Amino acid sequence: MADKKYSPMTNSDDEYVRLMQKLQAKHNKLFEKIVFAQREDKQDIAKSHASEIIAVRKMMNLKKHELYKKLNI
Repeated sequence: MADKKYSPMTNSDDEYVRLMQKLQAKHNKLFEKIVFAQREDKQDIAKSHASEIIAVRKMMNLKKHELYKKLNI
């Protein structure tokens, strides 16, 4: 394990990684909900989850400083 004193990652990098992990987890859950809704032939529910997944993907594609600005961090 790297010594924190000499670690190249800063606290903001750790926070960014945690945010990205949360966004990825949310993306995966939404994608799963879309698949199940389509299997049950509930297209309206699938479309609502699809609009949410689009917003998550946009957040995931932001650079670190843009993401912090959007989240007011």
